[in-house]
Amino acid sequence: MIEIESLGGNPYPTLHRLRREEPVARARAAGGLMWLVTRRDDVLEMLRDPDNFSTDHPSSPIRGTFGAQMLSAEGEAQRRYKSACAPPFNRRAVELDAAPVVRARIDEMLDASAKHQPNEPVDLRTTLAGPLALAVVADIIGMPDEMHPRIREWYDNFAAALATHDPHSTARKAGRNSAAAFRAAVAPLIAPITEEAQGSLIRHLVSLAPNARLSDEELLSNSLIVLFGGIETTEAAILNALWALLTHDDARQAALKGDDALSGVIEESLRWEPAVQTCTRYAVREVTLRGVRIEAGDIVQCMIGGANRDPEHFEDPDSFDIRRRNAGDHLSFGFGRHYCLGAALARLEARLVISGLLDRWPNVQLEPTRASAPRGHEFRKPPALWVMR
Repeated sequence: MIEIESLGGNPYPTLHRLRREEPVARARAAGGLMWLVTRRDDVLEMLRDPDNFSTDHPSSPIRGTFGAQMLSAEGEAQRRYKSACAPPFNRRAVELDAAPVVRARIDEMLDASAKHQPNEPVDLRTTLAGPLALAVVADIIGMPDEMHPRIREWYDNFAAALATHDPHSTARKAGRNSAAAFRAAVAPLIAPITEEAQGSLIRHLVSLAPNARLSDEELLSNSLIVLFGGIETTEAAILNALWALLTHDDARQAALKGDDALSGVIEESLRWEPAVQTCTRYAVREVTLRGVRIEAGDIVQCMIGGANRDPEHFEDPDSFDIRRRNAGDHLSFGFGRHYCLGAALARLEARLVISGLLDRWPNVQLEPTRASAPRGHEFRKPPALWVMR
């Protein structure tokens, strides 16, 4: 039986073996047993089938931490939550409204990093990717800069809470406490709308027509999941793309020449090293998948890292190839009705970070004495990304 924590280092050899030998495999994690599904076609089938594989379950860490919101709801409630929150995150809004904010934040952070000596190591997680992802999503929600230190503390507790399926763990309790602190801090921003919240997600949500308006509790819960997803997915996508680029010199040289190669870097890095390794589902009823009986209520993990390297769909899947024609077929933002709300924003931030960094530091390279490879069985990124310019 697979121990889920054993996938925190390099999971891909194990995922390859499971896909060949046991595509629906039993695994053990803190809080109990679960199933791992590793073939891309099976993962797609599950993500298309909320009638049999649902995100909505009383033991869901996301529901238990954040309450009722778009990622742990199904049916009409999920559609209502996501439709209400979607406009600030569509591609047009991201390019017109978010891009100037992102560029300004990146310039500010790179200006600060320029104070380091050329041969002095800089950690791009703590100086760039992490602060940027946090600042941008806070801007979009409508939370002022002075809240950033508290947001980082809450976020760390959320990440620990969502990494365990044990509802009685200390991590889950800390996550619930941080969610309560978020609600208490953000509730005063709802009415009256503060200056910081003008043009924000909060402003948008309270301005909806009465028939589309979320309750204050729904507004806060959905803002919570936007906050966490906007930090986690984006920070990791940026770091994983940078790590892939800096460990493949041919890709870096191509990216220095233009946006076409840069888009290839981003899509291929999303496929090759996805920030979120699993999409969790709960069996609604007894089902059989590839001859394996799954009982009602069982946890089933759609292994995105396995699906994205399925050789039935991706040729030579372990190689990092920015010219791969079907790299965009990755499932790193999920699929179907739960497709990531912030996918366009994450792509924009990754593109602007990499182009801004290469423009300023064209000779940037990894600091060779410090480990920088991504880690994590659930949320996956470099713990630190030390570089020299």
